[in-house]
Amino acid sequence: MLKRLLIFLLLLSPWLGGATCGGADKFRSAKGLLGVVELGPFPKQAPGVGGYNLYISEKKEGPFDKINDEPVAGFTKIMVPMLNSGQDYYFRMTSVSQKDPTKESVPGGVFKRTAEPKKD
Repeated sequence: MLKRLLIFLLLLSPWLGGATCGGADKFRSAKGLLGVVELGPFPKQAPGVGGYNLYISEKKEGPFDKINDEPVAGFTKIMVPMLNSGQDYYFRMTSVSQKDPTKESVPGGVFKRTAEPKKD
């Protein structure tokens, strides 16, 4: 559910960022969803590791939704946009096989981040 909401909001991002439709400003009422979380830098990839998959939830116990389409490389940072500013979100990550990205490790520990207001 959360993943679908994030995808929907990403599709709306041009309008949320300031574009208007026929002079209307109806999308600016979604200012509460302009929070972001920065994750990373991620650990150096061990031999055989092709990157990391990241998962998000609004609850510590889940359910968790995958937030990346491709494995995230080691030493990189990513921004998770379109979150409720001031709300706590829970994340976990897995490592993926370099040979077969569909094979993942057991998820690591859950960690919490609070969405910060988006800085222009």
